[in-house]
Amino acid sequence: MNRTMIHRHETGVSAYFCGSVDDICARRLKRTLRFGISLIKMRGWICCWVQVRKNFTTLFVGIIFAALLILGVNFHTSSELTPRQEILDAHSPRRNMSETVKSFRSCQPKRNVMFLKTHKTASSTILNLLYRFGEKHGLTFALPTHYQFGYPSLFSSRRVKGFLQRDGPHYNIMCNHMRFNRPEVQKVMPADTFYFSIVRNPVTLAESSYSYYKSVAPSFKRSVNFDAFIANPWRYYLPQLHNNHYARNLLWFDFGFNHNANFSLKVAQAGVDEIQQSFHLILLAEYFDQSMVLLRDALCWPLDDIVTFRLNFRSKDTRRRLSVEQEERLKQWNAMDWYLYQSFNKTFWQRVERFGNSRMDQEVASLQARRKELMDLCLLQGGKPAEASQILDRGVRPFQFGQAKILGYNLNLNLSLSDKEYCLRMIMPELQYKDLLDSKQFPRAEGVPKQAVAKEGIRPQANVHLVLQDQ
Repeated sequence: MNRTMIHRHETGVSAYFCGSVDDICARRLKRTLRFGISLIKMRGWICCWVQVRKNFTTLFVGIIFAALLILGVNFHTSSELTPRQEILDAHSPRRNMSETVKSFRSCQPKRNVMFLKTHKTASSTILNLLYRFGEKHGLTFALPTHYQFGYPSLFSSRRVKGFLQRDGPHYNIMCNHMRFNRPEVQKVMPADTFYFSIVRNPVTLAESSYSYYKSVAPSFKRSVNFDAFIANPWRYYLPQLHNNHYARNLLWFDFGFNHNANFSLKVAQAGVDEIQQSFHLILLAEYFDQSMVLLRDALCWPLDDIVTFRLNFRSKDTRRRLSVEQEERLKQWNAMDWYLYQSFNKTFWQRVERFGNSRMDQEVASLQARRKELMDLCLLQGGKPAEASQILDRGVRPFQFGQAKILGYNLNLNLSLSDKEYCLRMIMPELQYKDLLDSKQFPRAEGVPKQAVAKEGIRPQANVHLVLQDQ
């Protein structure tokens, strides 16, 4: 083999095995080729291995470094939870996880709300929180021309102030007294409206109703006292007389049904089924705080938006206790209401069970604690109720009607301007608050400015406010 051939061969071997072999490695290969092709291959492999190992080491170090960077980023990211994750982790020990995940994945605050304001059920207190929420967020109310939507007639969309069926405004909240009529309500409210109402045990409801409406309901007028009425209701009751719905099956009447219908299981169940189809949630007056927790969960509202002070309630000295026999007579007399109440009492506690009993207890405690904080801030004497004549601000004196004394509150005298405005809304009775909202929504309305009712304590005429008090 001559030098030319050897040179070409060694160059080919070097290029083939090593590619970019350095000069030192090439010179060594030239010398080794003189001892034979086998030795050339051996040395060439060694040289190439050294170079490849060098390149591989560099590559391996790069891979390790990159991997560490990636792991570092992932570790950093996983240590910082998203807001939703933080909420889930914070509440997971207290809540049913499936309900928690569901609520935070799909929960959006509801702003289109219809509340059927039933009578004698703490509904004025709920009305206040709806008024406050709507006013705070600049929502539009479907307001009656006066203070109720033509009650006791069935609701009609023409009763909504400013509503035109074809091109009327968009309404967010409807919550004043009415006798429910779903087709007409649906003409006014958006398709995604959340419907809810509240019911009360017909026994205590009947006792309260007698106290308020004795001078209004013919059956109550004719009876000497409540004991006499309970002993023999048919002696005093005439179905055809106006306002006698206050004396029998008042809840059934408010939901739009015939309160004089003879009880049958078929008719009663059909009515309950219809209510369930129309309403997303039915609350219980006897379990008001639990009801507020369920309402907050359904509406996805902040805690402060469902914190309330008790409004339109009567003094204890006008309430009376009933015997077991009297209670049974009232259940029979208000059989439709009793069946309705039993049905929604059952669905209420089923809902609480799904919500989680321990979670309910904790959220009720939070609600009560926050209410106590606000009462200490806003009210004189820690929130002790006062009779109307003892309330310093005439603009927040509750409307008085019937045999009972309707109580209200006095504000603390040393509140800041912002706190005073906030606290004033929490104690404002429904008549004054409705007038205030009316003046904002219809600022060009003729006549006496509605704000005067809220600020100066002008009392509306009694003949249009027969159905306002709750307890």
